[in-house]
Amino acid sequence: MAISIVLTGLAGLLPSNVLANSGPTYWQGYPASEVMLVKENSPIIVKNEDLTFDFSDYEGRSYTIDGKVTATYHMVNSTDQAQSVQMAFPVVAELASFKASDVEITADGSSLPYEIYIGDVVENYRNNSEENKKKAFDFENIVGTISDKYYQAENFEIDEKGKLYTINVKPTTEQRVNFVVDFRFDYNKTKVFTKGFNRYERSSDKVRIAAWCYEPETLEVYVLGEDIDIKISAFSDGELKEKTDLFTHHIASQEMEVKSYLMKMATEDNDMGSNENEMASVKQQNTKILSEVQLYNMYAKTLDKYLEQGMGFSSDSVLTDQWRLRRIIAFVYTVEFPENSEKEVTVNYNITGTMDMRKTSKPLYYFDYILNPAKKWSDFKNLNIKIITPKEAPYIVESSIQLEKTSDNTYVAFLESLPEDDLFFTLYSNEKVSKIDKSLGKVWRNLRYFAPLLMGFGKIFTIIIVAILTVAVIRKRRK
Repeated sequence: MAISIVLTGLAGLLPSNVLANSGPTYWQGYPASEVMLVKENSPIIVKNEDLTFDFSDYEGRSYTIDGKVTATYHMVNSTDQAQSVQMAFPVVAELASFKASDVEITADGSSLPYEIYIGDVVENYRNNSEENKKKAFDFENIVGTISDKYYQAENFEIDEKGKLYTINVKPTTEQRVNFVVDFRFDYNKTKVFTKGFNRYERSSDKVRIAAWCYEPETLEVYVLGEDIDIKISAFSDGELKEKTDLFTHHIASQEMEVKSYLMKMATEDNDMGSNENEMASVKQQNTKILSEVQLYNMYAKTLDKYLEQGMGFSSDSVLTDQWRLRRIIAFVYTVEFPENSEKEVTVNYNITGTMDMRKTSKPLYYFDYILNPAKKWSDFKNLNIKIITPKEAPYIVESSIQLEKTSDNTYVAFLESLPEDDLFFTLYSNEKVSKIDKSLGKVWRNLRYFAPLLMGFGKIFTIIIVAILTVAVIRKRRK
């Protein structure tokens, strides 16, 4: 009984979310945005918009809160001519996990076909400067990515022919080998791209790349410009001191244009391993729905950038990483307006908030919505906003506009015209962030840093107490 009381008392010394592996204190979310015109000077006006944020179905399965946004635009063509209007809807997502089926676009209830365009990478949005936020969702920048033209690189031509070395390596025993390729090159005359290697050393014009091979592996070296002389060796250690001949290898070479090689990379990159089957499946689907121009441009821009930074050298990781980076993805579609007509255009999609528990005892959830694209319409009136909050965080404690609470979990606002600034709001579990919340947040934050240490001392202290009590019991029995 005494022992159980001691253990219970120790468990109560620290809050459970400190003692347990309770997850991160910050989780980055990204903004949502209004629909934007691809070409300005359209005569179409937005008579009113119904904008709904619905978090009621959130089930607490992720570190932050996500929900559904429905934006319904009542648009009017008041001219005597039919109008074919191209629109773009930008989202922020990773290509490796983004599902196009999560976005639904309709006009008068009928689904609209769309094309997808890959935009720029978006850095940490909420912690970024206002200037960088505006650049990330700048109208001209996003519309500028909506192009079917191939990217013009500085370090290579799209039809330039390079030499692809394909190296098949096979250990002859169960012992792994550290396969090494040495070569020299002048980066003013030669550009080198490698695939499958995980070690890179360079001194002036001397380069050494290596890859651990546990089983048969296929490695690649793609050379643009003046050719290189490849020298092969292998080692049994990581320091590359103990040579081994317990391997076989075969080198084949062929000419291949830059475009063909990058498209080959785009296809092969869909294989992400058996542990990531779902992500690999999504990537496979996205490779099929993205145009050849979009895939080439994403890879070509990246390769061009890193060849410049790497003084003529780059590797496959910078390309495969592009699938995992958060970037602007634009859905481009066309709405046909007969003369003197109205259309109801609706966009449904998901939104994810930023979770922040660095200053409070419970998480704050921030949501951003970019309104500036709506200013490009000929006229925009009557914005109706409804926010349905989740039970985990039913209160809005901060907002860029005045909101009226109409029920336990519903807030509304009506604006006759667009506000000057973009929309943001913050969800919280309490009606307001009190001084106690902030004080407890500071305490919990400090305890998280020392939790492992405190838990270590707690275990030692428990062992000592148990030992003392055990000795006391034994002595008592002997008496």
